[in-house]
Amino acid sequence: MNVEELPFSKDVLSIFKEWGIEEFYPPQAEAIPFALKGENLVLSIPTAAGKSLVAYIATLHKLLREGGKALYVVPLRALAREKYEELLSFRKIGFKIALSTGDLDESDPRLGKYDIIVCTSEKADSLLRHGASWLKNVKVLIVDEIHLINDPTRGPTLEIVVARLRLMNKDLQIIGLSATIKNADELAKWLNAKLVKSDWRPVPLKEGVGYDNVIEFTDGTKKILLVDTKKGIIPALVIDSINEGGQVLVFVNTRRSTVALAKKLANEVKKLLSDEEKQQLKEISNEMLRGETEPTIVGETLAKCIENGVAFHNAGLSSFQRRTVEKKFREHIIKCIVATPTLAAGVNIPARRVIIRDLWRYDPLFGMRPIPILEYKQQAGRAGRPRYDKIGEAVVTINNERQKDQILYGYLLSDTEPIYSKLGTESALRVHILSAISTNIANSIDDIYDFIGNCFYAQQADLNMLKEDIDRVIEFLLENEFIE
Repeated sequence: MNVEELPFSKDVLSIFKEWGIEEFYPPQAEAIPFALKGENLVLSIPTAAGKSLVAYIATLHKLLREGGKALYVVPLRALAREKYEELLSFRKIGFKIALSTGDLDESDPRLGKYDIIVCTSEKADSLLRHGASWLKNVKVLIVDEIHLINDPTRGPTLEIVVARLRLMNKDLQIIGLSATIKNADELAKWLNAKLVKSDWRPVPLKEGVGYDNVIEFTDGTKKILLVDTKKGIIPALVIDSINEGGQVLVFVNTRRSTVALAKKLANEVKKLLSDEEKQQLKEISNEMLRGETEPTIVGETLAKCIENGVAFHNAGLSSFQRRTVEKKFREHIIKCIVATPTLAAGVNIPARRVIIRDLWRYDPLFGMRPIPILEYKQQAGRAGRPRYDKIGEAVVTINNERQKDQILYGYLLSDTEPIYSKLGTESALRVHILSAISTNIANSIDDIYDFIGNCFYAQQADLNMLKEDIDRVIEFLLENEFIE
């Protein structure tokens, strides 16, 4: 399918062409006809396969024909900023774009002046609780990373936001953008949506394990690293990729690890830089220091690493620092980023090689636990830069060959886990049922049954058990005088 086939004016088509889009990827070509018909849609396709573009096309088509607003809900502030900056292109055709991630204790009436609003799920929940009147005019709801309904912390809020907006706006078109998940059909059924599911990627992905001086890939091929491995497998993998003109993303499980490993890698990467690259990186390093109102140890450490071609990326950075790191990596000036998994959760920064060091993470309740396969796949999916790389490589580092089969069969060759609603926990139900009552969404027990019955949780739970859970929560709220 060609971009010229879209039912848009030349002004609109010119924006897509400015983005370098001429032909659509196969999953996009499958999804776009449903989007243009105004149907609900769940796209369960890999990272970098162009999910957002389908959502943008649906939004433009609906708003240009019918007016109204679009709400673009994302899980992270960093991702909200990225989407907002992409959507600013549509100002050329008269749309007003807003970014709202701030104060959760206000209805933000100024947003009523805008056509497309980007916000986090927590902000969307706050707007609903505060009765923002403009929400009644939302015609298109885009839910980015909708598989995060599975997240115990953020999932219930995201699920309730979708359920409440569906109740409020009967003709709402919902576009759910998901990673490749096992039970995407259940999400589609819940939303009464067409499902487009595909494993197609714009850049083929090779997954493997790295140890000693070798990468063993799942397709049976091996790559011998012709670089010094005395300082460890990760520096060797980074040097090997940069020597071949690639960039590298390294994922580790803590903020502290991102800084420590970035400092270590900077000492090696600086030896590979040309004089011109050193000059460019020195300028970025100085810009980074000038951009901070007050010098910090983190800022100074980051600037020093960047001077040597490496950066770290974690939640402790300021938005200016994060954006600079992301921009200069996309411009191929920074060679390597060491990041926490947050970077894999939506911010679009692909690299030729992704290195995954940590498949375990500390959980305050259970100690060290293996990360979900879905999280591994999100990280691995960042490998391969469209238009720059013929292939992407995702490499899990292991200590020795004995660990190989455990990682291969536990992660690389495994399907992702099915996702489940987390709304059924008593604490989540209490919060959201109380909110529904206080905002007049529900004024009787039957209203509450109907409201929760509109959630993903109701599709996955037994109906009798669901009513028992709700009754128990209502009893608690009455006994503790939250309601009367």
